[in-house]
Amino acid sequence: HANSETLLDGAFDDQEQGPKFVEAIHRNAARLGNLVADLLDLSRIEAGQNSLELEPIKLAGAGSRATEAIGISAAKKGTEVVNAVPVDLAAMADMQALDQVLLNLVENAVKYTPAGGQVTVCARVIGGRVRIEVEDDGPGVPAEHRARLFERFYRVDPGRSKQMGGTGLGLAIVKHLVNSMGGTVGMTPAQTQGSIFWVELPKA
Repeated sequence: HANSETLLDGAFDDQEQGPKFVEAIHRNAARLGNLVADLLDLSRIEAGQNSLELEPIKLAGAGSRATEAIGISAAKKGTEVVNAVPVDLAAMADMQALDQVLLNLVENAVKYTPAGGQVTVCARVIGGRVRIEVEDDGPGVPAEHRARLFERFYRVDPGRSKQMGGTGLGLAIVKHLVNSMGGTVGMTPAQTQGSIFWVELPKA
């Protein structure tokens, strides 16, 4: 609002400052649009309006769809995105919901991984469940923040999240979608450096 008022007050004709105000308005409008979309998603899921169809889903395909969708933006910052999910693994899931979950987790991992890093999607069987992991070699998450990561609007670094266009709702949406599929989510520190965000779903 302040940026648009400044433009109306004469900054529009300022060839140096004008474009900066327009860019700020565009960035804030995009962030507001993302926030509204995420809020609508979350309210639908919480109200049980998402009709999920659980069926056997090949996880390698879901991993490929997520890594390929984020691969172009990742390549621009020199981050490698690897799909290492075994081809024979399947879980009981809703395809659209699972795609949204993995897309969100891979996109987050790329956002917070420094240029030149790597993000890997892998999966394995644990008892009667399948555990999918999205691992990055970024800065990791301090211990005091880990328990609250999946709360709505919770941000480890609010300034950086806003700068990257984050709404603070992505992980809350992930948690609700996974819970709706009879699964669980969590985060653990990677062995050497970085974070592992994991999803466990019933094995197909």
